[in-house]
Amino acid sequence: MTSGRIPESLVDRALRRVLTQKAALGLLDDGYEPRGSGPIDLDDPESRGLARRLSEESIVLLANDGVLPLGQAAGRRVAVVGPNAGSVAALFGCYSFVNHVLPHSPSVETGIAAPTVLDALREELPEAVIRAEQGTGVDDGDRSGIAAAAHLAAGSDVAILVLGDRSGLFGRGTSGEGCDVETLDLPGAQQELADAVIATGTPVVVVLMTGRAYAVPRIIRDAAAVVQAYFPGEEGARAIARVLSGAVNPSGRLPMSMPRSTAGQPYSYLHPKLGAAGSVSTIDPAPELAFGHGLSYTRFSYENLTAGGQVRAGGQVRAGEPIRCSVVVRNAGERPGAEVVQLYASDRIASVTRPLAQLVGYARVELEPGESATVGFDVPARLLAFTGRDGRRVVEPGEVGVSVRRSAADVVAEASVLLTGPVHEITGDERRLTTVSVEKGRPS
Repeated sequence: MTSGRIPESLVDRALRRVLTQKAALGLLDDGYEPRGSGPIDLDDPESRGLARRLSEESIVLLANDGVLPLGQAAGRRVAVVGPNAGSVAALFGCYSFVNHVLPHSPSVETGIAAPTVLDALREELPEAVIRAEQGTGVDDGDRSGIAAAAHLAAGSDVAILVLGDRSGLFGRGTSGEGCDVETLDLPGAQQELADAVIATGTPVVVVLMTGRAYAVPRIIRDAAAVVQAYFPGEEGARAIARVLSGAVNPSGRLPMSMPRSTAGQPYSYLHPKLGAAGSVSTIDPAPELAFGHGLSYTRFSYENLTAGGQVRAGGQVRAGEPIRCSVVVRNAGERPGAEVVQLYASDRIASVTRPLAQLVGYARVELEPGESATVGFDVPARLLAFTGRDGRRVVEPGEVGVSVRRSAADVVAEASVLLTGPVHEITGDERRLTTVSVEKGRPS
């Protein structure tokens, strides 16, 4: 400021903003004293409960031939194999305290009560006979323990194979910031371990604790069941054990596609027609499992998909107005469960290339056996918009397809809406999110 390069008014403005916010928060009030001056519990029961719920609801059941749920597995011999079965660090991502700070301070205790998957399985299945072998490390390529792991699996009634990543930063892990890879194969000798254990003929449940989507088509096709847990946090191991036992019915859905091979990348479910398999390429980029995929221990059925809006004659909606859709979902199985109802839209004819389908709304609906719910979606025009050739964000008139899907690749029901009127330009004031309503019981 003395040199004149920064005007005093600029400093005054910044100070005024800070003081205004402090005043609004009551920090400048007479007699103010900071709250929480005593000990702070960062891991109270409420936080633990939230951590467990997040873990339980995020786990995705990728495949299941009926081996899951295990129940209490009383008297059954359960082999627990794999580099992440006994690892606390495998529960956390790269910017967690465990994987970001502790590697630089090996003498410091974790300070977090976080059982491993092996510990949690022993807790969840107290009547099972559980034995463990690591088999190999995450990325050390050590094959010396694979034979022992396969031998243990061969003598067991079921094998739980816990594979995946070691999170870290800048090359200190297999996943995390600065931990790039040249291939989407599992790190180290983990695929060889999986092949050996599956080859025993014992039913194998594979648990993937990873920071990215790996290309593991043989595992998905040949294992009895596959569970994707990512880095599930401090309550993640218990959540995994409860999903395997059946105490929790899995309801997670894939937030990314599971690739079939590295060669098919890059791939997104938001691809146009030429982004799928066809005569223009010898490579089929279709994933092994699509975005939004996830199985349950119960079954869900759908009926009565409707689509419209502030309807004009002939079921038409003006471009720029919201589209309203509803569908009835029913738990057609024998277990309570949660279905994630997914609504997709597709602009069938547009002035620029558009995705074949894009997710515009979803709802997680918990249903008892035989119970149904009507799920309504109010989709704002902004979610149907695209950048036109003139650089403007617009919604064009024309036919828009809407569909309810179990995943981006699994269409359950379809409908269409005709948008009429002139091209609608999107402004910054328009609603950005789809609103959802859930009404339990069969509609009248």
